[in-house]
Amino acid sequence: MRIPSRRYMINPLRRVITLAATATLLLAAGHRGWSASLPMGASAIIPVWPRLDVPADERHTTLKNTVAYGRVTVGPIRWPELTVFRPTKQAAATHGAIVICPGGGYTGEAMSLEGFRPARWFARRGFTCFVLRYRLPLRMLPKKGVAWPLVDVREAVRLVRSKAEKWHINPADIGVMGFSAGGSVAALAGVHWQPGNPSAVSPARRVSSRPDFMVLVYPVITMMRPYDLPGCTRQLLGPHAGLNLRRYYSAEQNVSAGTPPAYIAFAKSDKIVPHQNEREFYAALRRNGVPAMLDEFKHGRHAFGLGRPGTDSVLWPHRCMVWLRQHGFAPPSAGR
Repeated sequence: MRIPSRRYMINPLRRVITLAATATLLLAAGHRGWSASLPMGASAIIPVWPRLDVPADERHTTLKNTVAYGRVTVGPIRWPELTVFRPTKQAAATHGAIVICPGGGYTGEAMSLEGFRPARWFARRGFTCFVLRYRLPLRMLPKKGVAWPLVDVREAVRLVRSKAEKWHINPADIGVMGFSAGGSVAALAGVHWQPGNPSAVSPARRVSSRPDFMVLVYPVITMMRPYDLPGCTRQLLGPHAGLNLRRYYSAEQNVSAGTPPAYIAFAKSDKIVPHQNEREFYAALRRNGVPAMLDEFKHGRHAFGLGRPGTDSVLWPHRCMVWLRQHGFAPPSAGR
């Protein structure tokens, strides 16, 4: 949801406002601390890193209610959390789970449009959903060299898998879903996953961070010119990232036979993310023998969430559920 460079704009006067600008430009109902109340339909909020050294008064991120995107994070995020949405109707004894990564150009996170709403939709169809509030990059990599969003999504998948029995989740049916820059987070989780260490002290470290599937909706994929979003690249990697660093954080450059299957959706009318992001990632998956589906919708533009009313983009959640059933990640009755 970044302001596009001029070459991607149909008309310079018709600009898509970034989430950062949205926080000040759109009508808002006011600020609210993250943990002031559970979102509608949620059952719990749990920390990703319970022992992370962050003072209690810095663990709350401000949310702002906006007209276009609903609740949006404002300011830095230091305390990553998962908001849990349990299935709202009878599910099988064990069922699937989805870690959802909202987008926002790596400057904010559209928690309602690309987090809570999709979580409620997929929870109604038998998935336990975990909306990830990941730490935002600060135009530089941390000292250990791995971007915080990737570190957090890996741990989120591990955490869900390590507690699968508690939540009645099949540990082999845990996927990631991401929108826009959150799609970058989810795709990186799929190409840069880490195996478990059976001798680790932490239960989460004993299991793999590999998602079993990916759902990527109008995702940012590449950090390579000319098809990257310069603002996202700068925000994640800093202003002077070298070629090797850009390649590492470009998901299409790192696909292997071990990359999980993917459902990818975008609108051809999207003027924010160049379509080569989705198409080249899909092509890389197919070259490596990874099952994948690329859904190209005619209308919907960027940031359509569950689908922009009145456009064909509203079909993607239903088509995604068909794909999930076909590949065994959801029971045959799911989504009906």
